[in-house]
Amino acid sequence: MCRRPAWRLYRARWPRRRARWPRRYPADRLALRTDAVDIQPGLVRTQPAQTRPETLRCRWIIVATDPRTAAALLPSLGPVRMRQLTTYYHATVEPLSAEPILVLDGDRRGIIANSVVVSRAAPGYAPAGQHLVATSVVGPDAPAEPVVRAELAWLHQTSTAGWRPLSTVRVTDALPAAVAPRGRLRDPAEVGPNVFVAGDHRDSPSIQGALASGWRVAGAVLRRRSGQV
Repeated sequence: MCRRPAWRLYRARWPRRRARWPRRYPADRLALRTDAVDIQPGLVRTQPAQTRPETLRCRWIIVATDPRTAAALLPSLGPVRMRQLTTYYHATVEPLSAEPILVLDGDRRGIIANSVVVSRAAPGYAPAGQHLVATSVVGPDAPAEPVVRAELAWLHQTSTAGWRPLSTVRVTDALPAAVAPRGRLRDPAEVGPNVFVAGDHRDSPSIQGALASGWRVAGAVLRRRSGQV
């Protein structure tokens, strides 16, 4: 986030998203298809598509990207080890948990990280008349689908013989590695004069960590603006 007097950098494939911003936000202060290529305190150099680089003067800068991009823009952050995540999607007509909860492997059997009945929270995601189950496995050696389905029978305490595999999605750099001993869980929100970094690589490696990090950065900027820091 930059001040020009109020710039925000946003990269998206869908220009229609511009219309979703509040009308009071000037459209000419939202840059789409624009890469930030260098960051210094008070300055952001950008490379818009098919135009010359531009330097923006900023009062506050927030870097909210994946860990590799953040480290490229701010080398002082250092490299971040990443973990692969593989998610298996199944459809089933059998009723499972009535609550939208995440099921964990408390016995540490070492195959499945977690499983959730997605359609309990979002019924429209499942095929008509069925439930949608999403199961995640961490690491590069993802097991075959039948192995995962057999493990799901134990995890959900039900037969999975009739479960229908829908798809398997692999994301190579899905989560930052939380290598023990982790030590300090949360890294500082501010990494330089009025330069802030948000993301799960600054907190716990999870969606919750990404949200918590963003909340901390927003609070830090607001305190800075109000003169409390």
